[in-house]
Amino acid sequence: MTRLIRASEIGAFAFCERAWGYAARGEPSERQPEIEAGQHYHARRLHHVTWSRMIRRIGIACLIMAAAALAIVLTT
Repeated sequence: MTRLIRASEIGAFAFCERAWGYAARGEPSERQPEIEAGQHYHARRLHHVTWSRMIRRIGIACLIMAAAALAIVLTT
């Protein structure tokens, strides 16, 4: 079976082949607190991006409804 290689693995290998090898064997990193902080940051960032996209969609829907209401008012 072919193993899927993620882009982050390529980046880790390009940065440090030895560190990539340790991670591939499941050995813990000495920089685990930094890794966890990065994962937390990216999770928070994803949450903010998701909310901003939803708010944008709601705004566009409100704008379309307002334009439709204006069109109805002007035609009656």
